[in-house]
Amino acid sequence: MAEKKNIKDLFDATAYDKSGDKLGSVKEIFVDDRTGQPTFVEVNHGLFGMSSSLVPLRGHRLEDGKLNLAFEKDRIKDAPGLDAEKGLTPEDQNRIYAHYGLDRADEGDTYVTDADRNAGQQQAAAGAGTGAAAGAGTTSKGGTTTANGAGDQEIIRSEEQLNVDKDRVATGEARLRKYVTTEKETVEVPVSREEVRVERTPISESDAKNYDGNIGEQEASVTLHEDKVNVSKESVPVEKVSLGKEQVTDTKRYSDDVRKEHIDTEGVKGTDDVDGKRK
Repeated sequence: MAEKKNIKDLFDATAYDKSGDKLGSVKEIFVDDRTGQPTFVEVNHGLFGMSSSLVPLRGHRLEDGKLNLAFEKDRIKDAPGLDAEKGLTPEDQNRIYAHYGLDRADEGDTYVTDADRNAGQQQAAAGAGTGAAAGAGTTSKGGTTTANGAGDQEIIRSEEQLNVDKDRVATGEARLRKYVTTEKETVEVPVSREEVRVERTPISESDAKNYDGNIGEQEASVTLHEDKVNVSKESVPVEKVSLGKEQVTDTKRYSDDVRKEHIDTEGVKGTDDVDGKRK
């Protein structure tokens, strides 16, 4: 016979998926109205545990504060969203089982219920005028704990939650600045010039006939030319530079301590809410 564990241990457990990936804390527990055994849990997941999903407890194991569920994280996150505050109808339960592909599976660990601890005392409690209404501690068909009748005493449980907000603030300023530097630039330019060359040729017979035979002084001149380089500078546009902005999205993780109020019961017969969560 499998060892029975305390349902209260589920409230203090941290849920993990089939592969051992962490999901989050247990938000609510739903029990079978006939056996008193837990059948579903609502577990928190996502950033800061803001999301939650209903998960069948079939095939689960609870060891050392770790609730090991029989399903992968992706399937748990995609579970159908139901209003658990109104209880779970048989149709709701069938819808959940269909999502997880369940027909029959290992029920997993079993738990000690308040009915086990108070067997034989409910008859004496009925109509005893202790302030508890008749039928208190029974469960609805959906598996949620309910209390019927008048005269019930209640307290409100509160807890702190992390609220995330964003403000857009200036973090810096970017500017374009233009400045001047001086560099030496060398350009090679081909230039040409004229040089004097002495050429000697024999006198032809026709030139000799035209010679007058006078001997004397005579001059001849030749004009020489060369290329002269003129250097000038001009400013021309070569490039246009501008500043632009683009939106980049990152993810930052923030953690802080939060306080929670817990509720326990003393001297109450039957199954009751513990820590503000449904059994």
